[in-house]
Amino acid sequence: MKTVLVLPPYGMTQSYGGKGSMKRGILPPLGIGYLASSLETHGHAAAFVDASVLGLDTDGAATAALAEKPDVIGISCLTRLAPAAYALAAELKRRAPSIPLVLGGPHATSFADSILEECPAIDILIPGEAELTLAETLDRLERKAPLDDVPGVLFRDPDGRVVATRPRPAVRDLDALPFPARRIYRNDLYVPLPNQCRRRPATTVITSRGCPYARCAFCYQGGRYASPYRRRTPEHVVDEMAQLKREYGIREIIFWDDNFAVDFEWIDAFCNLLDRNKMDMTWTAYGRVNTVSPEMLQRMAASGCYSIYYGFESGNSEMLQRVCKGITLDECRSAVRWAKKADMEIRGSFILGMPGETPETAEETIRFACELNVDWMVFLPYRLQPATRLAETALREGVVLDDHPDIHFPTYLPKGFPDVESLANTVRSAYRRYYLRPGYISRALWRSRHPAVLRNYWDSFRYWLSLVT
Repeated sequence: MKTVLVLPPYGMTQSYGGKGSMKRGILPPLGIGYLASSLETHGHAAAFVDASVLGLDTDGAATAALAEKPDVIGISCLTRLAPAAYALAAELKRRAPSIPLVLGGPHATSFADSILEECPAIDILIPGEAELTLAETLDRLERKAPLDDVPGVLFRDPDGRVVATRPRPAVRDLDALPFPARRIYRNDLYVPLPNQCRRRPATTVITSRGCPYARCAFCYQGGRYASPYRRRTPEHVVDEMAQLKREYGIREIIFWDDNFAVDFEWIDAFCNLLDRNKMDMTWTAYGRVNTVSPEMLQRMAASGCYSIYYGFESGNSEMLQRVCKGITLDECRSAVRWAKKADMEIRGSFILGMPGETPETAEETIRFACELNVDWMVFLPYRLQPATRLAETALREGVVLDDHPDIHFPTYLPKGFPDVESLANTVRSAYRRYYLRPGYISRALWRSRHPAVLRNYWDSFRYWLSLVT
């Protein structure tokens, strides 16, 4: 059977905010690639329509999906895209009522109990990891056999009642999954943010699923639907990198794990393989400030890693404890110092306006960010994430506002702030104060001796200017 996998319409190019046109920052959706390769391994065909990167509205996305002449259509959905996904499903069902519609993704995982009632156009729901479940579902649909014995699906019986089969355990051996089907992507349309890469073409890779910490109260991975932590072998990851270089000319990898820098033994083995195979690929990764070490960062830097991202979240110790981040301010300082000593570029982020935040704690965060003085810093207002522990607190201790496409505009107001505009001004002020400091400017000028860094700084400056004005 042929399946078209669809990401629903979403104005991602506007979501980064500012008055300019931000046509960067959309990266290949690896989950879709893994689904496509799994379907092909099981004898099915797969195509992909990314309505966001193609700039399609609901009608355009439906037209593009149906143009592939599919037997089944799968829609991948984040919770904030649920209205767009439901609208797309309704339009597809109106135009092609006989084609089964399958919904998956984080929204399907978090709200499996209600989606089939909320959206009558959806025929089948697959929560959780869907590679094996979707393939088995297509096998049954092709034979016109019932779905009752397929683990991990929800569907309607002939009487219209919702049936949920037994849950499917997560795949433990990630090496058993085929590499993502990269041929389905329009790679020319996926352009990283200026601070995400130096060499192009670049693409994303994941070495693990889940988070080894998985306790942050604001994060999906710390919520009730988080997947268990598993990791591929270093050999399997390097094989994928070699394929990407050989078949697509990829020169840089953006590792998209929730936390890449976890285990020194794994990293040492991985870096040894890169060196042995003379990969000549640069790469970036995410880390936690309390899992890195000087030796780990030096080892990563020696084998091509030039940039690491830390989620600092807050400069107030009580706020860090409140959201169960599990780190200290001194650990943040040490992790930054070690990365600088390894001559790494450092990216970081803070969340402003979480439940319990006040103008005073936000001020501490801005001052702490300036103290750290890393190369790229992001200040984001808190957005309520369903199925997380902090979401429950947020509903009790503040006001949830209307959604907004600009990720820099508040959609939640904690009790400690008098109004939305004061929080929005705090975010804008954080960007101005951070990037206009002499200490930041001098570090940026020193690092700009690298031509690629200078180009990235110029692109980012134009974006920053639109944000703060």
